Amino acid sequence: MSNHADLTIVGGGSSGGVLAILLSKLDFTVNLVDTRDPDLPFEPDSRAFAIVRGGWRVLEAAGVAEAIDAGAQPLAGMEAHDQNGVLPDAASMFGVEDLPETGEPLGRMVEVDQLNTAIRDQVKKAKNVTVHAPETVKSLNVTPETATVTLSSGEELTSDLVVGADGVGSAIREFAGINTIGWAYNQSVVAVTVQLDTSHGAKARQWFQPEGPFAVLPLTDNRANIAWFRTGKAAEATVALSREALEQEINGRFSHLAGSMKVLRDPLSYPLRLRMAERMVDKRVALVGDAVRRINPLAGQGFNLGLKDVAALVECLIEARRTGLSVANGTQLESYQQWRRFDGITTALAMDAINKTFSNDSALLSPFKKIALSAGNFSPLRSMLARQASADQKNLPALVRGEGLDAFAI
Repeated sequence: MSNHADLTIVGGGSSGGVLAILLSKLDFTVNLVDTRDPDLPFEPDSRAFAIVRGGWRVLEAAGVAEAIDAGAQPLAGMEAHDQNGVLPDAASMFGVEDLPETGEPLGRMVEVDQLNTAIRDQVKKAKNVTVHAPETVKSLNVTPETATVTLSSGEELTSDLVVGADGVGSAIREFAGINTIGWAYNQSVVAVTVQLDTSHGAKARQWFQPEGPFAVLPLTDNRANIAWFRTGKAAEATVALSREALEQEINGRFSHLAGSMKVLRDPLSYPLRLRMAERMVDKRVALVGDAVRRINPLAGQGFNLGLKDVAALVECLIEARRTGLSVANGTQLESYQQWRRFDGITTALAMDAINKTFSNDSALLSPFKKIALSAGNFSPLRSMLARQASADQKNLPALVRGEGLDAFAI
């Protein structure tokens, strides 16, 4: 069967692409199904991702970090303010000084366009990855011996394990009969790149407005990515503005907080939703990234959760191979699920709670908001928050801890 591989990964985006690269380096064979044509440029994307310390280590192992390092902005700290920015003593939640000294920043801000290009380039170089694109999946058939994915072209791909890395509307999740729970928010995020006239100090800052947060995320050359949470139809109206009108709108509302801002790119908006899969595995199926969960992007944890999924799944697949088991071994897939499920659920619910607590003008909650923002003044809590946010903890997968692919040498 010429189309047989150890794994079929459906979804060639960030999580799926990184997983394919890592598995190729570890001598697994991979069929990678992508809806995008690999020979066409990506659609412009005005977003930027905060890739935390642990997530960056996974990208280093995949060879992606080297390609984006020059355009990545190191993060020195994170700040949270009330809507008027009047809590200077409580603003600094944590910084690189609250982590063990490794010479690494807290994380890095990376523009999505650069990240997508770097992942695609590494996928093209991967010796054990066969890309099927542009393609969509019509069906999934699982037997005791194999899993077969049928593509829109009629081509059939067989493998021992199918990985759903195909986003929040995952077809693989649906074919496997895995249900989801969650809800939509009456909010969308407007993302736009701006030039700042005052130094961002390599810190991510957000001001909690009644409508939702307004975040200024540092980029290279003293630029920033704005993430502006808007309610109702306001996001659609905002992205419809000309650059000049948008610039006036942003500065009229927020220049007293972030200084003057010049719009450099057309904005985009995307709706907020919370959606979580009830389980992460099925017979010969595993889910990673947004196929598992879509969370509030408040602290930039979504992509990082996906990278932790990827690192954990790689480790479980290596363990299966080391012990002579199939990559679809149920015990190892269950180990993967137990390893990653709690972290994903608690992070999703924490981001939801923070957004609901701070995105309002309730006088009743006002004292609690100030107490919460002041929590960063306590050193032990600062350290705990920093380690959680940066994925710099001992119980995480080897790739997240920075051990690299050498950790899997036999």
